[in-house]
Amino acid sequence: MKDARYDRQLRLWGEEGQASIESASVCVLGSSALATEILKSLVLAGINSFCILDDAVVQNADLGNNFFLHVSDLGRKRGEATLAKLKELNPAVGGTWEDVSLEEWHDERMLYRLSSFSVVVASNLRTSTAAAISDYLFENSIPFISCRVFGLIGYIRVSVREHTVANSHEENPREDLRLDRPLPEFQAMVDGTDLAELSVDEIRHTPYIILYMKALKMYREKLSDPSAFPESYADRKALWGLIESMRVETDTGSTDAENFDEAKAKLLRSFQKTTVPAHVVEILNDAKCSSSSTCTQPFWIICTGLRKFVEKHHCLPLKGNLPDMTSDSKRYARIANIYHSAAVQDAREVYQFIREVERERGADSVISEDMCYRFCKTTDSIHVQRGSKISAESDAGKIIEFLAEENGDAQKKSAAEWLLLLLAADRFLQEKGRFPGTNGVPCTIDSADLKSRVISIVRRCNLNPDQILPLLSESGLPEICRYGAAEPHVISALVGGIAAQEVIKLATNQYIPLDNTFLYDGHTQCGATFRF
Repeated sequence: MKDARYDRQLRLWGEEGQASIESASVCVLGSSALATEILKSLVLAGINSFCILDDAVVQNADLGNNFFLHVSDLGRKRGEATLAKLKELNPAVGGTWEDVSLEEWHDERMLYRLSSFSVVVASNLRTSTAAAISDYLFENSIPFISCRVFGLIGYIRVSVREHTVANSHEENPREDLRLDRPLPEFQAMVDGTDLAELSVDEIRHTPYIILYMKALKMYREKLSDPSAFPESYADRKALWGLIESMRVETDTGSTDAENFDEAKAKLLRSFQKTTVPAHVVEILNDAKCSSSSTCTQPFWIICTGLRKFVEKHHCLPLKGNLPDMTSDSKRYARIANIYHSAAVQDAREVYQFIREVERERGADSVISEDMCYRFCKTTDSIHVQRGSKISAESDAGKIIEFLAEENGDAQKKSAAEWLLLLLAADRFLQEKGRFPGTNGVPCTIDSADLKSRVISIVRRCNLNPDQILPLLSESGLPEICRYGAAEPHVISALVGGIAAQEVIKLATNQYIPLDNTFLYDGHTQCGATFRF
């Protein structure tokens, strides 16, 4: 039943990823339309439990943008009203609500309470409040996501001290055929294959990697270089000529053959030097992988074992995946078995190194051989992200840098302007007790007041407002005021879906999370990312 319910997502992150989701507990600060859209996606994905912290009361404005509220909910606590409907989406997910006021979120006791969750998500908190929560959670290594919807502007900020990714699921991963350093058993199979003795049908069903190895041998003999390997376009073109020479005619005079067509299509991807990617080298050189490290986190213990393997063999463990190719069943099965057996052997060696590291660091043996094998199949797609606190962007200096960049991307500069105006709107709220464009005040008046806040922010960055203000569009300030801090459902649904995706990435340690700020502009329907 469970497999049927989560069938599609199991294809995305596998049983291990789904198990991580089903053990995740998420705390959401707020119960607005944005918060419920985030929770909707997480509940449907099957998280273990969620907790809503909010003391807001359902008002008429909520009925217009939150599909989880009904007119009968008017006057009720908003978190309590949305809780019941969210739990209906997936009875297997536990959910609670706590009547906690905004001021209590700063309380040390409440901050300590937040540290018990897998991920904490905030909806529509002003930057200063989000920064205070981020400071605490960052130091305690709890992932924190702050999301906002302000009119047609959507904002997501991921703040995490360190996040490790065991599998980034690259769209076009490199094939690991090791043609430059072939497996001994496979090389023996190639050497034992004499194309001259094969029938036309057998040649037309010879796996293209055997054709590659035969052509590579001729290529090296032609150059009188036993280690030559085609790396340039000219080299690969010369190699392809040798492969073409192996074609044979059928009784009808045709030389068309699927395996040769595959060989041509896969030539560039297949003939890649066996190297350790730069980002993996950086991870293996991390202090947590050194012999003096005492880190006992499973990811870093595995990486330390992997480092020992790489130091010994100068390559990553073999993936063991053989791509589909035209072939007779017997030869394909034999090659697949060779690659699989070699991959298992490499994984076992890595596992032995891991056990050594566990003993050296006095760590519990929590890493199974099966876990190690799965890790070894994706070692070229591991990643480590080290983020920053939300306070890193609250001084606006970096935002203005993006805005003032002479040759910067126009879309990114436009997004930077909205980030600056959101900071100004928060300053407006802090000083006047309301957002610009609310309480019936004309937008022209609030626009002038908002502009003065922008000037104040720029001056605090020791910059000249006369140089920065001309960089702002004419419509930006009045548009923020026209929004009146509204939360349109269409923007909340989009931003909520993206934010839920980020929560799942953080919970599963799969796929690369946002690094670290995303802004969506509903006017242009474009987004931009920033790193603070």
